Amino acid sequence: KQLNKMSEILIKGVQDLNEAITALRLNNEKKDGESQAVVEKIQLALDNQEIKNQELLKKLKEKENAISEIEKKLISLTSSESYKSNNSEANLEIKAYENFLVKGFNETERKYLRTDSFISGGVFVPEVQIAGIIKNITEISNLRPFCKVRTMGAKAESMAVRTGSVVVSMTGEGVLFNDTQPSYGDIKLEAKKMTARGEISYEALQDSSVDLVGEMTKDVAEQFAVFEGEQFVAGSGAGPNMLGFMQHPDIGFNNSGSADSITFDSLIRITGDVKTGYKPIYAFNRKTLAALRLLKDASNRYIWESGNLGVDVPSNINGVPYALLPNMPDIGAGTFPVIYGDFQNFMIGERKSLTVVRDEFSQSTLGLVRYVFHRRVGCVVAKPESFKKIKISV
Repeated sequence: KQLNKMSEILIKGVQDLNEAITALRLNNEKKDGESQAVVEKIQLALDNQEIKNQELLKKLKEKENAISEIEKKLISLTSSESYKSNNSEANLEIKAYENFLVKGFNETERKYLRTDSFISGGVFVPEVQIAGIIKNITEISNLRPFCKVRTMGAKAESMAVRTGSVVVSMTGEGVLFNDTQPSYGDIKLEAKKMTARGEISYEALQDSSVDLVGEMTKDVAEQFAVFEGEQFVAGSGAGPNMLGFMQHPDIGFNNSGSADSITFDSLIRITGDVKTGYKPIYAFNRKTLAALRLLKDASNRYIWESGNLGVDVPSNINGVPYALLPNMPDIGAGTFPVIYGDFQNFMIGERKSLTVVRDEFSQSTLGLVRYVFHRRVGCVVAKPESFKKIKISV
């Protein structure tokens, strides 16, 4: 039954996607002044499908049993028995509420009742906090599924790189020729440190119905991932910053041929600038993807094609898969909104995963416990020749 249900959902998702694509393209071709709200609604439908496409491309598998565990924990935390055992004040309110349900009011208590006053009826409406915290979506440039990730054995590691090869030439019989030899250099993968700090009062640690330390740790881990993505993409390399691939001086670019947009020709031209043997993909942000969905080739065909998620075929741009990286620049004069490259040649080094230091002393006079979080990670472009960018012409 579950397999049949999943198949129905998948089929419906594909049908909805195709309908959205058709509507979007018809709207674009008619150009009759239809409202922007219609286009945005269609783009939203495609964005929702894109989330599934990116999950397929990154080969991330979610654990289904986590859902049942969360449901059990939610029921446990929000039940009255759990609430009463963790909150003495609430215990009194719930007890009064239960007494009312069993015994009702006596004559002296029959007055005008209201929920916004504790003594005038509010006692009978105990407040129970729903487990969990509402959070907005956090966009992360998650490059790890596409790159080489290694555990570092030291603060810095170097790798030998051949920078020049031998020179071969035609020679005649009895003619002297010059000796040649290859040249070498090295690249360095260095661990950089990310730090965050937070403080929680003793009272909050003791009285909160939420695991504040656990929530803070999850938030810090999430923001480390956000900041890591920013550094991998656009880090300046100055001081403690990593050098992101978009700032690498040896990665070249082609002009788009347009002052304010990406052209189909530039997307094709860039594929010829990366040597055969690499396995490149496009990378850009979701705003650029929205623009590319409407782009056509010389034969008036749309270059964005929907994949078939049911058989593990991702969506593509002119036959090439793509990754969405929120930290890539938007389309604009002088920007580099698209990169084409083999991300296996972008190396990520993991020196130390998330480390938490609990400090109960430095802020003890203020009644605070300080938590300091560290993470050490680095990155390096191993082969700049395997990447090429598109620049919007100025």
